[in-house]
Amino acid sequence: MAVAAIDVGGTKTRVEIFSGREKPLGSTTFETPRDGDVAGRVGEAVLALAAGERIDAAAAASPGPLDPRGGVILNPPNLSREWWGLEFAGRMEEILGCPATLENDANLGALGEAVYGGGRGYGSVLYITVSTGVGTGLVVDGVIFGGSRGFAAELGHTVITDDERVCGCGRRGCVEAVASGTAIARRALETGWAPQDGGEVTALAVATAAASGDRRALAVLSEAAGYLGRAIVNFVYAYDPEVVLLGGGVAQSDLFMRLVGEAVDAEPIMPAFRGVPVERGALGERSVVCGARVLAERLAKRRA
Repeated sequence: MAVAAIDVGGTKTRVEIFSGREKPLGSTTFETPRDGDVAGRVGEAVLALAAGERIDAAAAASPGPLDPRGGVILNPPNLSREWWGLEFAGRMEEILGCPATLENDANLGALGEAVYGGGRGYGSVLYITVSTGVGTGLVVDGVIFGGSRGFAAELGHTVITDDERVCGCGRRGCVEAVASGTAIARRALETGWAPQDGGEVTALAVATAAASGDRRALAVLSEAAGYLGRAIVNFVYAYDPEVVLLGGGVAQSDLFMRLVGEAVDAEPIMPAFRGVPVERGALGERSVVCGARVLAERLAKRRA
């Protein structure tokens, strides 16, 4: 049984083919199409990677919002308009000749970590990815908690502060607006900070400078980590997970992880809710595609 796992990102798309083994039969990463038949180009990449191997099922991840039950990508701000309203799962079925499904990328990040990564052995896993935005997913007993329409646990768009910074969703003071990689870079620019080497102002550049002792960069990173720590305590109250795992590019900073942990510990919280581990996910950039693999294999077994 061979399955295709597809991770459509705002910048890059990753495709992997699995056939029962731990490692993929093949893997490729390419720039996410932004014009023309975007779904067709992804499907062609899957077929080329499969190299004649029959695909029994496919699962794809995409930034939200999307309709996982209908397999439709709605209007994610990090994808071009060619993706908006696209019946992506249906197009994959047409191109690949097999059942296909679509799920939010953070949900599949959570599923990947729960099955193959840092969430193994835990009954409930809350996964938070901190990169361009802040995505979240919740897995309970190996199943994605999706809510009535598959939209549940969009915690990046919960308001955490009276800060006036506007989020892409239109609200002010969302977790994503103050704690994402984009927010960190924007905040650094607002303070007048710039890398000493004259490079681009990014969250990675801020984190690197902060780790090297740059006080202004540290202040920016600490502010974002403080907001995220406060949000995590809210999420613990709401969902009572056994473990909280952080993924995404910003979470690869050891300093950021430490600051978030300190912020969580500093928050007032009832004793019964203390002690939930907050750790970095184990799969790095592969958490989402691993989750897509799990979903595709489950789909293939149901259709067998």
